[in-house]
Amino acid sequence: MNKKTKLNHDDYSRFLSALVPVLVCLLGVVRATGAQFTTLDPAYTQQIYAGPNVGLPGAWMPTGEMLARKSNVNQILEYPVASNAVYQGTNTRNPVVHTITNLANGSNLARATNGFLYLPTQLGLQRVDSSNWALPAVTVPSVGGPGYGVNTLPNGNVVYAGGFSGPGSNEIHIYSPTLNTDTLVFNAPGLIDDIETSLTGLIALAGQTNNNIILLNSSGGLIQTIPTTNFPDGLAFATTASPPALYSNDNQGTITRYDFGGGYSAAPTNVQVIASGGSYGDIACTGMCKFYVTQFFNNGYHGSASFATHWSHGVTNNAPSIIEIASNSGSFV
Repeated sequence: MNKKTKLNHDDYSRFLSALVPVLVCLLGVVRATGAQFTTLDPAYTQQIYAGPNVGLPGAWMPTGEMLARKSNVNQILEYPVASNAVYQGTNTRNPVVHTITNLANGSNLARATNGFLYLPTQLGLQRVDSSNWALPAVTVPSVGGPGYGVNTLPNGNVVYAGGFSGPGSNEIHIYSPTLNTDTLVFNAPGLIDDIETSLTGLIALAGQTNNNIILLNSSGGLIQTIPTTNFPDGLAFATTASPPALYSNDNQGTITRYDFGGGYSAAPTNVQVIASGGSYGDIACTGMCKFYVTQFFNNGYHGSASFATHWSHGVTNNAPSIIEIASNSGSFV
């Protein structure tokens, strides 16, 4: 390797940050205990991953720790790989709290292929260097907004929802870290919550207020809109499954699988609720080949349950949690 192509320490760390979730997927990870969903398809397993100190998950450290954004404060939570605490008889994780200077109010985060974290905020898209938490957040060319959905594309670009026009955070933008440019690519008919991207560059938008899922191509072009029933909030692709699928963590305490036997440009060939009996499902993320879904108490909004989490030993209360869902026959990616 010559000097022009030699990786420095920062580049190597960022390379590992993208590689580690794949390695841990192959090697396995320590899981906590407890069951949140009262009904679960036998093709899947569930474990309580973290709680009650819960943020909105979306990224991973190079060494396998989950990162979550604490909503509307300048904090990022870092959960250890193995459980380190017990709450209500349940093995869980207490996070390390990183306070980020200049980080504006917002929700959710994602890690791009350049290794930096990107967070939509009221000031616009902000960049955080997780290799040095003491560095302040940097605002990149972008638009501000409520700051819910964000994810990264295989080509290194960042797709996020922002803007105050219309019904709220309904403008879908793509930011290029390479060119340092921002482009408005799609206007959704309602507020967009979570955004998920696939290995092939597909973009899925959780149209929570309009009860639909919108599929876009990697440039933001509309592929199709899928009507839903349980108010989708957090999404996950399973593009390598047979048939390929998309999962939704829903507001009514369910997880729904949409099979695309005809490909993602055609209507779903099968829709199945694989989990039910949970609480208000919010932002979700994938990592370690699993689906991590948040569970909150939200005062019955969208028909959600009157609790947050079923902990071990029959304890149910309003403390939030993150649930790990694993498939016995395939991976969430």
